[in-house]
Amino acid sequence: MAAPPPRLSPADVRAELLRLRQGPALGHPGAVTARSAPLRTLLLARTPPLSNAASETTRLVAALRRAIDALTPHERRYAATDFNLLGEHSWPSLTERQESLARVLSCSAKTVRRHAGQALDTLALLIADGSYVTELPPPGSDAPIATTGTAPDGTGRFFNITAASRVDVICSALPAADRARQRPSDPLYARYASFADLDALFYLRTHLAQLFPAATIRDFHPDEYYNAEPDSLIILGTPDRNTAYADFGPYLPYRFTPLPEPAIFFPGHGDIHLSPLWAPEGELLADLTVITRLTLDQGTTVVLLGGCLTLGVLGAAKCLLNGDRGRCNTIYLDDLATGGDLIAVTATRKIGSITDTPDLTATEPLLLLTRDSAGGFTARKNNTTRYTAT
Repeated sequence: MAAPPPRLSPADVRAELLRLRQGPALGHPGAVTARSAPLRTLLLARTPPLSNAASETTRLVAALRRAIDALTPHERRYAATDFNLLGEHSWPSLTERQESLARVLSCSAKTVRRHAGQALDTLALLIADGSYVTELPPPGSDAPIATTGTAPDGTGRFFNITAASRVDVICSALPAADRARQRPSDPLYARYASFADLDALFYLRTHLAQLFPAATIRDFHPDEYYNAEPDSLIILGTPDRNTAYADFGPYLPYRFTPLPEPAIFFPGHGDIHLSPLWAPEGELLADLTVITRLTLDQGTTVVLLGGCLTLGVLGAAKCLLNGDRGRCNTIYLDDLATGGDLIAVTATRKIGSITDTPDLTATEPLLLLTRDSAGGFTARKNNTTRYTAT
């Protein structure tokens, strides 16, 4: 039977954190591995769900960030500055970081130090008693951690979302010529008027808010996004409609071709080529839904929800988030990929005005690739003949 995490007093934890926040702090993530074995063991027992390949350093930093995220917004700002987690206050010493924050807040450095000390006391208490984690898996277990406000299923593990997570969503954009009221100076300016794949964006945001009410979820146009190192980054669309998606193109084994002949092909996997299905009358019958999950070394999980057309993008969101079916689909994919990187291609069909939700447990994906130990993607399932024969 696995031993429970060690018990440390808030004072013991505070002393460790005081040393950690000196110098560059988490600006050099390896500094966390220099802390005592009891504290490292305690933090590792409370690491949020990560890829099995994540290093100890990544897991320790993720656990610390999770605890900081559990602070109130007021205290979180001071703690994040102290531990060098905010780009605007990223300085090599604690004194410089606190003085930088003092300038922004128009107060004295002494006031910042006082509030930072209070935030440190709260953080030490949270880590010591684990009050921000309601259920912990045994040490060494790959089971996801359940937290207050977190979906009690595979959804949180698939997206790497917990109660205190930061989730950024980058939605695809319309071509500039098609953007109505795109200038903020326009009296009828509407920010979302320049977004594409709005059905998928609103579906995703609504369901994530229901499943993770305590998480911080923000959406962005590709042109306005800045990297805030979220726990989960979700990208909607295709490379030609979303520059954030295009940035990952060199690391992916597939390519999209845009209108007027939309398709997806896999050059290194038998040159598989798949296109949307159309009725003789020109009505769209089915689109390709492409779900990609990547885990960065820093611990961020990137989920790309793509489709040749907007139907496929909406199908990707519904495949992962549509009630019981979504929960079953996320568990199914996560189990096949053993928690790692994956690419799943399936078909989303339109029945009348209804976008049907794929059930991967009943009908396997058309194509499933997982990351192998050499770093490349290997085809685990190939049912593409089923689609092309339709």
